[in-house]
Amino acid sequence: MTKARTSPAYAKFDTAHVFDGLFVPTNGKKRGRLDVPARKFGQFIIAYKGYEQTGSDDQSVLLAVTAQLGIDGMTLSEDSTGDIGKKLREAIDIKGDSSSILATMETSIRSLLIDAGYKDTDSGAAFKRVKESLERLRMAHIVEIDTATKWNRDARLLAAHFNEETGKTYIAVNPRLTSAIFSGQHAQVSLFERNAMESEVAKILHCWLCSHVRLGKSLGRGNGANIDTLAPHVWGPLHDSESQKVKSTRRSRLKEALQEIQQTTRHLHAEKGWNMDITSSGIVLITRPKSLPLVEQRGKLPSMLIGV
Repeated sequence: MTKARTSPAYAKFDTAHVFDGLFVPTNGKKRGRLDVPARKFGQFIIAYKGYEQTGSDDQSVLLAVTAQLGIDGMTLSEDSTGDIGKKLREAIDIKGDSSSILATMETSIRSLLIDAGYKDTDSGAAFKRVKESLERLRMAHIVEIDTATKWNRDARLLAAHFNEETGKTYIAVNPRLTSAIFSGQHAQVSLFERNAMESEVAKILHCWLCSHVRLGKSLGRGNGANIDTLAPHVWGPLHDSESQKVKSTRRSRLKEALQEIQQTTRHLHAEKGWNMDITSSGIVLITRPKSLPLVEQRGKLPSMLIGV
């Protein structure tokens, strides 16, 4: 008998991977280049570059990957001898600290579709969309510089190898994301909540909030934030040339997204979801639930050194 598959409840995510502009709503339109300018992050300076802008669909796939790595992931060292391991390390194209450990796993496109929240998990079109997301993520680079030691590293966000005969997919993620999944500080992004949402804005904003508001806590230590300050976390840094009409439209979409997050999570949590209170002055008071759903279904498995 085949063991029933349980989808992960949440993903361990590196908060540097929610920089403003890394994932934005694309509305199915043509995407430009990915260019997230360098910014200070602790003692690091981090930037992202890519041939194509990454969207909420790509973020969903990356979250699905990190969630699965948190359950079934293993580590891939520089001296791994297996053919697939060598291909993944070569494909992730590390420059600088090439000795870094990578998180890797064997999965399938269908399982990624399920954990990324796709309703259609069997069609050729759905498979094509996930492969396109993996390709955009593969072509995107994270560049890190340690300001204290001048250490630096450049790597692709992930590497993927497909076996078309068996349907197996092998994935490795960049060292920074590996550290967050296995040992470092990380945010807990609820896939149970995210996958019940519909709009791109709600999904991207929800991921940012999960990365900046701890369980049971409030944004801004209870003082809230002006709704306009949330816009860059969804659409990237604002430009002076943007019209009032654009700003007004985004404000309306943010209000709709906040309502969607609240209504969706309250339904899932039996009225104990996220709480969003928008005041007449435009201040948003946001509080996160005290616990994640279905966390008890996740076992914390030890990582192993492999030579896939």
